[in-house]
Order: sequence, then structure tokens, then C-alpha cells
Amino acid sequence: MEALSQLDVHNPDHISVITRDGRITVSVTKDGSSVTLGFPVRTPLDSTPRDPLGQQPAPKMMAVKETQGEPRFQAQTKARTSPIGNCKLTKDMVREIKLMLSDPGTIKSFGSKQQAYEAIARKYDVSYHTISNIHKGLSWRGVKI
Repeated sequence: MEALSQLDVHNPDHISVITRDGRITVSVTKDGSSVTLGFPVRTPLDSTPRDPLGQQPAPKMMAVKETQGEPRFQAQTKARTSPIGNCKLTKDMVREIKLMLSDPGTIKSFGSKQQAYEAIARKYDVSYHTISNIHKGLSWRGVKI
């Protein structure tokens, strides 16, 4: 006898799954016809009934702890030379980028803004969107030239 690997029943009338005595029994009923399959289970299943969703306890909020390094949100009073958080850029790098972008000859030498952004982005290993956002003042606006 060939093992059954798939049973397709579209829009069944009834499906039941029962776990008992180390077996899983699946019954499918469609238009008065019924198919019942039983499967042995090697590891015991936890067949303890669960509470309905409305009666389950609410999920608990857990505090996020910084495991190493400085806290992520800290006062920006001291000058930093390393990247902030998981950023690839430092304040000094952003100043260099802003200086390049403030020179009108830089963008003209590349032919278009996008080509200039892409070249600068390759140099600093970031996306051209990052360079564009710096130029537009959407990111790193606290860094002055």
C-alpha cells in the first residue's frame, strides 16, 4: 500500500483533529463522505486544553537591557568620534560629506546629483539615500559644517 503524502479537500464541511493514546487522528467530511487518517506520534503531545483567547493572561512587557557598550540613548554633550548606535557614519564623516555637497562644483563634476550621491556613498560604504537625506537635511541635521 502506498503512503498518503497529501490529501486535498476544498471547502470541507467538517475537520476534526484528535490526539489520544499516542496517535493523531484527522477526520475530514465533505458532502456526506468522510476520510479518517491516523498517525502515530513518537513524542508525547501536550493535550492539556488551552484557555479561550479572551481568558488568556495578557502578554507581559519586558524591559530592554543594553548588554554591552554605552546606553543607546544618552545625552549628546560630549564629542563622539565613533559611530552612534549602529550607524556607519561619524559626525566627522558627516561634516566631510556636507562640505563636499556644499561645493556646487562637486555635483557638476559628476553630472547629476544622483551620480554624486552614489560616488560619495561608495566612499563611505552607505546607500545613496543616506547621502541624499544628509544633503536635504532630513538626517544628521544637528551636525554643522
